[in-house]
Amino acid sequence: MPQVLAYSHEVCAEKMKGAANLLTKKLNDKKVAGYDHKRWLTSVYQFPPKPAAPEVFTLHVFRSNWFNEDRQGIHFETFMGPKEWRKKQIQIAMHIFHLENIPGTSLKRRAVAVPFVDEIYELVSSWDGYTFRTGKYGAHPFTKHLLFEMETFEAQLSTELLRLCLELGPRMDKTLKAIVS
Repeated sequence: MPQVLAYSHEVCAEKMKGAANLLTKKLNDKKVAGYDHKRWLTSVYQFPPKPAAPEVFTLHVFRSNWFNEDRQGIHFETFMGPKEWRKKQIQIAMHIFHLENIPGTSLKRRAVAVPFVDEIYELVSSWDGYTFRTGKYGAHPFTKHLLFEMETFEAQLSTELLRLCLELGPRMDKTLKAIVS
């Protein structure tokens, strides 16, 4: 019988950082004409922030033009703590601004959310395990529950995030360019 890896904050943070690093490598290896996959950013941080003891570790994946400097903009997100570790299941979601207004503009969040979600709804709905919330134009339109094995966690998570980056990243960039510029 395989030995179960016990939860610790340090190991959890390393698993999340490992997935982020693997995703970055996969994105850097992609060559798509007209799209710079090297502009993706990742951040792993604990919540709540230090000096509090961590409850979960969160991974954000975003682009520099997605208004996510304060972690309140547009990003793909997942988190893991003791509960997710024990269940071997995490949520992957997309956030389209946590606030009603787009930072630095007078535009409402829904000015981006509505056209973007309308464009991706059928595609994402067809993906296994993805569900849209009832308020699909809200700050958190869809979620996927990803079951994982500890030994392959980084590969599983980075593969799922890579799909989001490749399929939804260019569409979000196009939406932002049309709305914000």
